Amino acid sequence: MIPVALLACIMYAVYKKRKFPSQSILSMIPPSLFVGYLAALLALTLFSEMLGDAYYVLFYHRLPWPVGEGGYQWFSFIYNFEIRFTQGVSAENLGNIMLFLPFGILYPLFRPQSTWIRTLLMGIATSLIIENIQPFMDRSFDINDIILNSVGVAVSTVIFFSLRRLFGKRRHR
Repeated sequence: MIPVALLACIMYAVYKKRKFPSQSILSMIPPSLFVGYLAALLALTLFSEMLGDAYYVLFYHRLPWPVGEGGYQWFSFIYNFEIRFTQGVSAENLGNIMLFLPFGILYPLFRPQSTWIRTLLMGIATSLIIENIQPFMDRSFDINDIILNSVGVAVSTVIFFSLRRLFGKRRHR
């Protein structure tokens, strides 16, 4: 997903530089990182199989499945509303938390006027949108993913706004 993220970062930075020519390159880095993160997040959660197949074709010059087989199934409409609290932390649960950790840091850098509650709500809304699109992309909707993604957003939001407040107070002394 790194090429997708880099392409999105570069495209956003070029767009911002054309729109605001006087803006410095350094000031465009944090917002560009958020756009790249969002692009990579969408690519990973919605299009990972297709991108993997595209890389396979690019590097091996053939389809990743036998001729006449394979392809994509759309509209699986698999929904899982059962909340599972397992003992211990699985790799999948940890991955869902870590997937949204950058959101609580990068979103307020993208929107400096954002508050902690708005950052938290936007992170949860992003997770909800992604989970609701997944059944159309042959993936399943899982309420546990939304809960774990929200935990990741909450943790990083608390850390970011706590540090912002701590260092903001020190600057004014």
